Amino acid sequence: MRKWIAILFAGILFNGIGVVQASPTSGYSQFMQSLDSIAGVTMPVADEQQIAARSVTLPTGQPGQSAQILTIARSMLGQPVVWGGASPGQGFDCSGLVQYVYRQAGINLPRTADLQFLVGRTVSPASLQPGDLVYFTTYEPGASHVGIYIGRDKFIHTSFSKGVVAIGDMNDSYFIQRYYGAKRVL
Repeated sequence: MRKWIAILFAGILFNGIGVVQASPTSGYSQFMQSLDSIAGVTMPVADEQQIAARSVTLPTGQPGQSAQILTIARSMLGQPVVWGGASPGQGFDCSGLVQYVYRQAGINLPRTADLQFLVGRTVSPASLQPGDLVYFTTYEPGASHVGIYIGRDKFIHTSFSKGVVAIGDMNDSYFIQRYYGAKRVL
């Protein structure tokens, strides 16, 4: 029962009814750690000072960028999943992974999946190309999970069930039911 109350409380806070802002003085990490102990959740939280919003720099469509993005993304396979993480040293959440990979290729994207979804051109599932971003509705309505399409209905993302950056299959029933859309930023 306490676990469900804690999860409900967290859901209310994260859906904007309550306000929790991540800042070095907010105690956000302490809040999440206390939530972890109440709910029995074991999700690590990144340090707030390591989480910074990035401006959006739209790409110039340089040749080879897609291959560069896929190479960088593949090199992140096996990195740990950390809520709020955005670097190989600390681990990644889904949007942190995408932001990091694209930044390494010279493209700055927003920090969260819902804001990343606002960038680029909408792409149909039949028109997906390697390097496109695929979005899913997971823990909240809208684009709440993102991955990098690598071809043949596969994508690189942070797998919370595996605890690491992994390759997902868009034909998996979990992802079929939660598919939200795709964007091309290259």
